[in-house]
Amino acid sequence: MAFLDTIRERAVSTLNQVLDRKPTNGLSKDEIFCRDYNLPDSEIIVHESSAEVSISSENSKEAYRNELLPQGKIYLTDHFLVFSDSYDRNNCSFTLHLSSVKKVERSQNSDYAFALTITTYSKISITIYLVGIRSESERFAQTLKITLKRNLVNNKKLQPFIQTCYSEYLLAKNKVSNEKIEHMPAGGLGLVFKFPGNPKEQRDKSKMKLWFDLFRIDGRNLSLIKTPMFYKLIRVGLPNRLRGEIWELCCGSIYLRFQNQNEYHKILEDNKNRTSFSIDEIEKDLNRSLPEYAAYQTPEGISRLRNVLTAYSWKNPEVGYCQAMNIVVAALLIYMSEEQAFWSLNLLVDKIVPGYYSKTMYGTLLDQKVFESLVQTTMPLLWDHITKNDIQLSVVSLPWFLSLYLSSMPLVFAFRILDVFFLQGPKTLFQVALAVLKINGEQLLQTEDDGSFISIIKDYFQELDQSAHPTSPNPKYKSITKFQELLVTAFKEFSNITSETIETHRRKHRDGIFQNISTFVKRTELRNLPKTNNIDNETLSIIYDRFYSIVQSDVTVGTGSNFMDFRAFRLFMAETCDWVQPNIKNDKSQDVFLNHLFAQWDIEGQRSLSLSNLIIGLNKIIDPDLMTSMSNFFQLYDYKNTGRLDREGILQVSEDLLNITSAWKDGVLLDSLTETAIENAVADEVYKAQASKEDGKDEVIQLPSEVNIDKEKFAALQSERYLQAASGFIQRAFEYAQPEEEEILIKDLAIDDSIAHNAALNPNTPVFVNLPTFRMVVLADETYELFFSQTFRTSFHLDKPLNSKFDTMRNLRGMFDGLLADGLKVAHKVRQRMDSAASSALNPIINSDNSSLKSTNRLRVQDDYEEERDDDLGVISIDEDLLQSSESQAVEKVKKKTEAQTETEKKSGVKYDQSGDSNLIDFDLS
Repeated sequence: MAFLDTIRERAVSTLNQVLDRKPTNGLSKDEIFCRDYNLPDSEIIVHESSAEVSISSENSKEAYRNELLPQGKIYLTDHFLVFSDSYDRNNCSFTLHLSSVKKVERSQNSDYAFALTITTYSKISITIYLVGIRSESERFAQTLKITLKRNLVNNKKLQPFIQTCYSEYLLAKNKVSNEKIEHMPAGGLGLVFKFPGNPKEQRDKSKMKLWFDLFRIDGRNLSLIKTPMFYKLIRVGLPNRLRGEIWELCCGSIYLRFQNQNEYHKILEDNKNRTSFSIDEIEKDLNRSLPEYAAYQTPEGISRLRNVLTAYSWKNPEVGYCQAMNIVVAALLIYMSEEQAFWSLNLLVDKIVPGYYSKTMYGTLLDQKVFESLVQTTMPLLWDHITKNDIQLSVVSLPWFLSLYLSSMPLVFAFRILDVFFLQGPKTLFQVALAVLKINGEQLLQTEDDGSFISIIKDYFQELDQSAHPTSPNPKYKSITKFQELLVTAFKEFSNITSETIETHRRKHRDGIFQNISTFVKRTELRNLPKTNNIDNETLSIIYDRFYSIVQSDVTVGTGSNFMDFRAFRLFMAETCDWVQPNIKNDKSQDVFLNHLFAQWDIEGQRSLSLSNLIIGLNKIIDPDLMTSMSNFFQLYDYKNTGRLDREGILQVSEDLLNITSAWKDGVLLDSLTETAIENAVADEVYKAQASKEDGKDEVIQLPSEVNIDKEKFAALQSERYLQAASGFIQRAFEYAQPEEEEILIKDLAIDDSIAHNAALNPNTPVFVNLPTFRMVVLADETYELFFSQTFRTSFHLDKPLNSKFDTMRNLRGMFDGLLADGLKVAHKVRQRMDSAASSALNPIINSDNSSLKSTNRLRVQDDYEEERDDDLGVISIDEDLLQSSESQAVEKVKKKTEAQTETEKKSGVKYDQSGDSNLIDFDLS
């Protein structure tokens, strides 16, 4: 039966392993395992098995001689061998780094089918009795052998590392260990400036002797066996010289320090003399960090604190430096070396109290809500009093959690709290906080405002060294201090406040806290953005959401990226701009122009855009003023801010204009000229159908139910316009370009008579175009003027909702489908034609929107010339005849100037549809 029970147990274990691999609360089994045993997140369980263990040491030959050896699970990872008693982890557990294993051999014990004996460098002998079928035990042994071989490279790190451990120095100094420790390891500032408190009153020497005995029997640092004595010694208080090492052993930062030796010093060296916003903030707080401790009034103490905070800001730039971090690090450095404090800070911020030290402090705010919930559950009478008098409990308790009690009570007591905190995690903070309220409950019930509530707690913290029962006749009770009473209340009466309890409350309140923080952060950031006259507040809110959704920044957590790289910028533009298409292989033509935008909007030159950078850039690019729009575009290519574009710049502008107008050139999008032409053609056909009826005065205009469109011809006409615009732009730009040196070069450097009249066409002659000339060239073409005044701006849809399914691009099919649906607009145009025909039979000419737009364009050209004549234009040549001619003459001159260009394009293979506008549209009137 025992054999069958073993098989059944193994089957259930295997099934659980498979199920456990699924993520739980967002974490996999391996991640949960690493957090439970304070291992680096990169560790993965290689093998696990049920086992019993027997432990002995060279200094104590006695092993566990109980009939029942510690039973539990043994886990093998890439770098660790971990055991935990199934009944009570505090009874027996260990986390051995494989580098500390010196020998593994099979044990010849007849009572067990399979056993392994492991010997560590600290002379600890651990016999592991594997429980299960033999094949699985053999597989565990083989896996252990392979893993040990892979870990041989880390064995070289062991000797340098143990030189930094005070536990090794303590044993070597007392001739218990054979390790050669030449110097006392680097320690905390307390070695120089003394540790807080009175060593005699704290019985520091006696505590050191107890830890010395424990190290002899149960090992130390990377090979320590945790027994009930280990936990008892922590609760009674750690000796000053060992406190730093035990802290890092309890929280697991010692493993990070072992794996990343010398990284701390490398970070400092690589970033020497660099500055950042975080470093500026660090400098402001250095002299405000535990000012009551003497070391922080000296250059040495300030220097150590600066080094650790600065190194962390470079290690984790997303967090950088946050409020209260200086206080915590200052406390660590009293007992730890800089490197120890650095890795402990990493673990503290990332895993122990995540979100406490972040831009939004979301972790602290969440735990304040959890604390209030626990007070309501455990002390309902006090909670009712707090809510009745509108006392803000979080104002009282927030400093306790944020500074880990270091700024609330005398340091000598705060460090005792930290001893337990590093051992059992953040639940310690809640247990102590609840105990403080319970002990002072009667007085707190007499308060009616925040001030008196805070005053009672403040006085209590300053009296922790006094007797808790000063009037008791029993000397035993009279000798109990208020701090001892606090510890008993916290860890006995509130022992039911477990990590699982806290996590349950966190899940309950997390969404509400995140939403409140997210709303607050968003509102604050939007309020601090530069004023945007072209983007309203509602659109700003949408841009904010899209920005952070694209850069994948969890703004409520405060640890995500707040900057947009070029890839994210391109994605943002593709979601909001009609002319930016998703990435197509081997087609990067649009990226050239997007890079121009990205580079100009990147004001700080860090190859990334903040939300502020993006908003400022978008506000400029959608400016409705025509002159401003052209100026902003010109500045994209004026890299040196000289107000000039050279020959290469002109060619780049021409090429980019051709690329970004591809959507219109290809007929994917329509501009207002094409839309107006289509509307007028539809209206003309409807008018003809209406006029052909016998009753031509019918007030009701009947629209056709469907239209057959020659889409290709409309697309070809629009494409022709954009090709002509691109060709005309480059021709006029070089025609009106100015030589770098004035008239001398025209005569001396002329190559032949065909270009002697214009130095701009001579490749050996440097030329430039300034802003007034650029505007003149743009305004000389109807399509490009419309592009800068309307088409480009309206192609941006910044108010497009996130995850929107509709397509904002208006193409030919969409245009035609919606045309007849908009009956009022078409009917209005038809009515205009009917009224005009009735009023004057002698004037059949209909003034279309197209001709009106042309007239407006020409007038704008003339106004622009008059405006630019007041500028210092150098040698710009202005056609005075064009300025003085009538509108019709101006149009004729522009046509003549583009004839040669048109002929050139025809020869190059570009074909144009010269057919008239008749037969463009066929109506199905059936």
